[in-house]
Amino acid sequence: MFSAIILFSLLSFVAAQLSGPVGPITPLSEKSNICNVLDFGGEIGSSDIGPAIQSAYNNCVLTNSSASTLYVPDGDYDMQTWVTLSGGTKWAFRLDGLITRTSTTTGNMIVVENANDFEFYSANSAGGIQGAGYQCRNDGPRLIRMVTSTRWSLHDLILVDSPEFHLVVQDGSGGEVYNLAIRGADIGGSDGVDVWGDNYWIHDVEVTNRDECVTVKSPASNILVERRGSAMGSLAINTSIENILYQYVYTVGGNQAYMIKGNGGSGTVTNVIFQNFLSRDTAYGLDVNEYWASMSTLAGDGVTLYNITFKNWDGNVADGVERSPIQILCADTAPCYDIYLEDVYMWSLTDEATWKCESAYGSGACLESGTEYTSYAVQTTSYTQPTGYTTPTTMTGDLTTGFGSTAPIPTPTIPTMFYPGLPQISPLMKNQ
Repeated sequence: MFSAIILFSLLSFVAAQLSGPVGPITPLSEKSNICNVLDFGGEIGSSDIGPAIQSAYNNCVLTNSSASTLYVPDGDYDMQTWVTLSGGTKWAFRLDGLITRTSTTTGNMIVVENANDFEFYSANSAGGIQGAGYQCRNDGPRLIRMVTSTRWSLHDLILVDSPEFHLVVQDGSGGEVYNLAIRGADIGGSDGVDVWGDNYWIHDVEVTNRDECVTVKSPASNILVERRGSAMGSLAINTSIENILYQYVYTVGGNQAYMIKGNGGSGTVTNVIFQNFLSRDTAYGLDVNEYWASMSTLAGDGVTLYNITFKNWDGNVADGVERSPIQILCADTAPCYDIYLEDVYMWSLTDEATWKCESAYGSGACLESGTEYTSYAVQTTSYTQPTGYTTPTTMTGDLTTGFGSTAPIPTPTIPTMFYPGLPQISPLMKNQ
């Protein structure tokens, strides 16, 4: 299965959703002390560029009083020594070359932690990491991990075929992620972007994989995700997710248009909006499932979901009887409430479809009304094609099949349109 998530936001929503400014404070033009890896033992065509990256960081970025840029020039490099770049302030990592993983060591190829006023980018919009995950599937590293960093951005990079997840954003705040092309395999566990923390803006990102493209995990607050299937979870014990906006999301052929999944656990998900979704030929559509069988049941009554709105959706699933285009299955011991569906038009390629609801209250589809919020068994209702449904639009560059998990995945270029009819927010660096 193939999915691509591209996310876009109107600027008026940015100010309303985020809790403060995002991105680096110091412009790139002022990060003028250049720490070129070729001056620290690296060379183009290197069999292991990792030590040169670490050396350039330790002996140039950290030791220079001026704001610095760690620079990997255009060219091909192998990497088998992972690096941790910790504690820098007012610096940048310019990756114009393409790094290919050649070690099966687990962990993370590049970790940036405790950075402040930081920018990770490719000036030619062609730099990035080829993970060659087909060689060590689920037994190798993640590509990039951002840890407890503040006021930073990551953009204009290409991430391909990670053995596991491609980009992990762990804790921290004030980050912006945009203008990415991520190519994952047609299997679960090839997540594009996993994010938790506070005050993040993720937009104009294209992901091809099976399911989780940009996934919000707990704890998370004040996160704006814009433009192609996404997911939230897996919800766990003491879940805390609030003030989340997904909008202008385009998905074709993926596992789901959007999924919130859990099985047991505790905590809350609240104040969430999912609006302006287009999806075609997905396996699942709008899917809330707190009995997700692919994860073990956790201790707890279930995560309470409330004050969640789905608005302006147009999409279809492959088989609307096998998998309902709209399914809202909440925990019987923690019913969800104030769930609102507004102008949600989901249908099926088979011209037959059902709704499924369980212990879920609000308005739209099969949701129950009322304020007592008691549990009730799964209700399955057949319905006809909704008035207002139109066959979702297509985009130039849509793929018809995904990429296999046992053969190389080609390195793509970053597109310049991420949602039908809307321009990207920031032009690619190569076009500036």
